[in-house]
Amino acid sequence: MLSLATTSTSWLVEQLATPSLCVVPATVQILLNTTCESLGPLAASSAVDLAGMAGELEHVQLLLRMPASALPTTLSKVASTTPMSALQVGYVNTSTTTRYSPSGGGWRPDPLLELDAQGTLLEPAVTTPLWLSFTIPAASINGTIVLEMGAAQQRMSVEVTLTVWEGLALPPPLELHRDFGEIWSWDVGDVETLYGSSFTNATAAAFREINTAALLPPDNLYKRVPYDDPAIYGYLRASGAYLLNLAALDSDARGCPTPYTDADVEAKLATIEAAVGAIGEHPDVRPYVYGYDEQPRSCEPNIRKLFGAVKARWPHVATAAVLNWPGGLPADLPVDIWIVQYEDWNATQAAAWQATPGKQLFGYHCIEPSGGAYLNTFIERPRTQGRQLYWLAVLRQLDGWLYYATDIWQPRPGAVHTPLRRLGRSSRTDFDPSNYIWSPRTDIFANGDGQFVYPGLGGADGATPAPVASARLLLQRDAVEDAHLLRLARRTLGADKTAALIERVVRSPTDHTDEPLLLEATRREAAAAVVEALARREVL
Repeated sequence: MLSLATTSTSWLVEQLATPSLCVVPATVQILLNTTCESLGPLAASSAVDLAGMAGELEHVQLLLRMPASALPTTLSKVASTTPMSALQVGYVNTSTTTRYSPSGGGWRPDPLLELDAQGTLLEPAVTTPLWLSFTIPAASINGTIVLEMGAAQQRMSVEVTLTVWEGLALPPPLELHRDFGEIWSWDVGDVETLYGSSFTNATAAAFREINTAALLPPDNLYKRVPYDDPAIYGYLRASGAYLLNLAALDSDARGCPTPYTDADVEAKLATIEAAVGAIGEHPDVRPYVYGYDEQPRSCEPNIRKLFGAVKARWPHVATAAVLNWPGGLPADLPVDIWIVQYEDWNATQAAAWQATPGKQLFGYHCIEPSGGAYLNTFIERPRTQGRQLYWLAVLRQLDGWLYYATDIWQPRPGAVHTPLRRLGRSSRTDFDPSNYIWSPRTDIFANGDGQFVYPGLGGADGATPAPVASARLLLQRDAVEDAHLLRLARRTLGADKTAALIERVVRSPTDHTDEPLLLEATRREAAAAVVEALARREVL
């Protein structure tokens, strides 16, 4: 429910210039010209109504829009009687790419900005969304959000209901990651390059933490040797990471034209020996080596020699590879974690692989598949799609997911990135999200590909390097939480009932229903069925 009040009767003009305000799901892109009316049923709710397991982080948006006839004003206060965090949805200017369609479209919402200390600017006829995040408490509660605007301190309020699903609590990160593996690579390289002399160890720590908070362990997949600083592995373990990458151990040219010698293999094993010993062998951690990223079948002899040697020396160290081979992989290939581009998943091959003891199958996406019908996480895509990828992963009984980077910022060749800044006091920013991952080529880029975090500035001086989360990053945490719920549903309701629920939302890489209200309604129905099934077990 929305309500309006003022603290003074002397500000008649400001009282008349009341912004429209509505509650909108976080999975909806709110453009600068979006209105409550244009969203129809997506903005039909007048109150915040969030539900989940205890400990889940849930998000919602408030859309504010001043009438065209109003004077600019500011939002000076956003407060809640229930704990929450409030950010302003920022905008980046997306360009049209030949890589996929539709693309571009100009100003798109993605970075989540700290509220302006001088007051959040509310421009006439320009939409201003707020991003609110609530942790679902151990017991259901009601509350109120209060917004204050202008010199008159005009107030608007929104009622809040946070409902916890009875008997369900989000497990600790380690348990989540052990149940469904996460490999979302994060590398300090572009962070250090962009900030230059301003970069410190605290900068790296802040970027690691924002990924960790999104339940995406910030481990560098492509490093050629283990971390020099063992404290990084300590941080990853303490924050709940289960898979720890030792190194990308191969160094082969495309197609692996040069066979390994025994000396080659010994030299590679020597690079990880100390790290293997330091990490040790424990049930709460799984060290692994990576290699042969998207290499063809001609690399099979080298894979057998190198990964076979790893397994012979350290049976507890896993081997992982992205291999999209027609016909699948031989069951005796010394690869523990086979990672396949998700649209190439084959039911027969998957079943045979996962039936082999010790074998796991992960999915992945990157700039491909880029076709407009495929699920992906480009800025232009419907915000449901990052979550739908994980729903599809559960439907196909995958064991985890890989994404190649959260912080690659490759500008257009010849350009140089600087930290993201607002344009004036508006919600528009100066950061170009087009990522030229094959620079110096200028014909291939994608908006937001490989970048779920923006380089920003913060601190008391406004000049300290600081990460800026994207809406897509926080929604990817929702995807992790969804995967846990749906895997729990499969264990309690059975595969068929769970599949029937998932297939309302996604059926294949190109057959999916990108409707935020349907996704949320299905999520809640799945949770209700799980709660009921668990209650029946207790009664029995």
